[in-house]
Amino acid sequence: MHSLEGKLDAIGYGFFIPVFFVSAGMNVDVHSIIESPTRLLVFLILLLVVRGLPVLFVYRREFRFRRRTQLMLCTATTLPLIVALTEIGLASGTMLPENAAALVGAGVLSVLLFPLTAVLLEPHRPDAVPAEPDGGVSHSPGARAEPEQAPPS
Repeated sequence: MHSLEGKLDAIGYGFFIPVFFVSAGMNVDVHSIIESPTRLLVFLILLLVVRGLPVLFVYRREFRFRRRTQLMLCTATTLPLIVALTEIGLASGTMLPENAAALVGAGVLSVLLFPLTAVLLEPHRPDAVPAEPDGGVSHSPGARAEPEQAPPS
């Protein structure tokens, strides 16, 4: 039974969910976003206020303000939930296509802008030693790594 569950997960996450998001993205009314960009900006700000702002208060004792702001930006980032909810709203007729398009557009902008802003808020420390990209051991700035030796044959 566990094997079947793994295969169903692979099919769902590997095929059906991506197909859903691609088809939902194809239905976005880009013209309504271009005609009324204010609606998109309002939804983007609301994402930040509704999803992110509570983080500033909840974690006020655990983190300093800059870390809380970074966490707020990452928490406000959302797209899959918005796409699913707008699809349901459009299918049931309870959401206007213009609002759905602006909401999906705000979700896309949140994915593009919020994490980038969070990273840019990180202070640059010139004394920090960068991590090795291959996961290797980082050496102090003055130390030299020994060349790799070929194993004896």
